[in-house]
Amino acid sequence: MVNLEIGKSRYKHVPAYIVAAFIVFMLALPPFWMILTSIKTGRDVFSIPPKWLFIPSLENYKVIFSSSAFSKVVLNTVIVASFATVITQLFGSMAAFSISRYHTGGKPMLYGTLIMRVLPPVVIALPLFIMFAKLGIIDTIEGLILAYVGFLLPNTIWLLISFFDGIPKSIEEAARIDGCSNLYSFLHISLPLARSGMIVTSVYNITGAWNHFFYALILAPTKTRVLSVEASQYVGEYVVHWGQIAAIASVLILPPAILIFIIQKHLVGGLTLGGVKG
Repeated sequence: MVNLEIGKSRYKHVPAYIVAAFIVFMLALPPFWMILTSIKTGRDVFSIPPKWLFIPSLENYKVIFSSSAFSKVVLNTVIVASFATVITQLFGSMAAFSISRYHTGGKPMLYGTLIMRVLPPVVIALPLFIMFAKLGIIDTIEGLILAYVGFLLPNTIWLLISFFDGIPKSIEEAARIDGCSNLYSFLHISLPLARSGMIVTSVYNITGAWNHFFYALILAPTKTRVLSVEASQYVGEYVVHWGQIAAIASVLILPPAILIFIIQKHLVGGLTLGGVKG
């Protein structure tokens, strides 16, 4: 009887494992197929049925890396993603702390931060283009960074609010009794305690800025284009160079994947901590 119960308990999670394995397979298949496409020749890319066994080729990578503008495009992407992340983290953390501790602006301010996210990007793109054109920052690094900050800031604020809510106010009150100013308390007490939240939002922001396409296409399509827009250069009127597009896409997903792999312990811990209210 005991052995029967042990056998039942051993296999009761099998359906969950099967479902989880199926979900992992469905999520992993597109990037896996993209990487396979990037190392295929033109004939293998368009073969029907698709070829799973073929002679790998780095020709597509040679084509994209031999482009005279590719190094500048990569540099533009790094600069935009880095500065957009730093600026978003700076203003997002201050706004989240202010809303969490002092309820700044009340509910209108809280929900007003989501306007940039709830509206479809195509609705915001035209006003942004007109405003940036008047300011003279179309097709500039500064303009694209500003657009990305506006795009990333709402989620950063909402994520960080939950982390600051989880920090006991008594710690900050004790610091103020000892003579600390609000700014000192924020910088040296609350912000270090919300380190996990800062890591989570930093990964979210740098990944979003690194991969974003729509605003980059509208606001910086030529002189300061980034990697996501560079891929569109291989879409012609009569032919699409899927091998080169897949190669650029593979280059795009590599840095975020490495970053997430390196800090995965902090990332999982931060996501868990952010879901708990103090």
